[in-house]
Amino acid sequence: TIEELRRELTRTEAANGFLNRFLVCRAQLLPEGGHLPDADRVPLADAFSLAVARAKQITTMRRDAAATLAWREIYPELSAERPGLLGAATARAEAHVLRLSMLYALLDMSATITATHLEAALALWTYIHDSAAFIFGQDLGDPIADELLEALQSAPSLSRTELRDHFGRNRGAEEISRALRVLAGAGLAEQVPTPETGEPGRPVERWRATTKTTKTTKPRFEGGYVV
Repeated sequence: TIEELRRELTRTEAANGFLNRFLVCRAQLLPEGGHLPDADRVPLADAFSLAVARAKQITTMRRDAAATLAWREIYPELSAERPGLLGAATARAEAHVLRLSMLYALLDMSATITATHLEAALALWTYIHDSAAFIFGQDLGDPIADELLEALQSAPSLSRTELRDHFGRNRGAEEISRALRVLAGAGLAEQVPTPETGEPGRPVERWRATTKTTKTTKPRFEGGYVV
């Protein structure tokens, strides 16, 4: 479950590449149960067996011209670095889309990856990405930074003193500073200019959450072109 995954996932597993080896999506939707009539199952099984046999004979796969052009357009977006647990979970985007496009081509018993195969791979990856975004949202995998972000999102802005009080003064100034740097680096929080002064006459440092989200707009196909 989502709650169990969030609870049991360690920061090491999120950072060392373990998390992004999995594609997160619903495997089946079976309103009438899992039984498939023989009339439907047998042709599918025969076609799949033929595809597997053909795939074993293929040693090299290439993209056609349209797929090559599309791949060059979407590659920068797929390979872009993103912060937080969502970034860790989707860090192998380009590798997964490549493998999925190859699988779709092999299911067509083809050694050539076409734009149609790449489109199918991107559609599945979009679903996978959105599933991961639903699970992890803006969580950074940093307990202090994540708690600070939640506090900042619940108020217009908070001063450093208010942030310290949020933790019951159980977090030191350096811990809070480090967490704020993490949030600022991820574009999730920013320092607010203010004329306020504290004691003895020092300017008050205030912070607020930004409106940025970690969910990104992914490329899509329309009429054979990437937009």
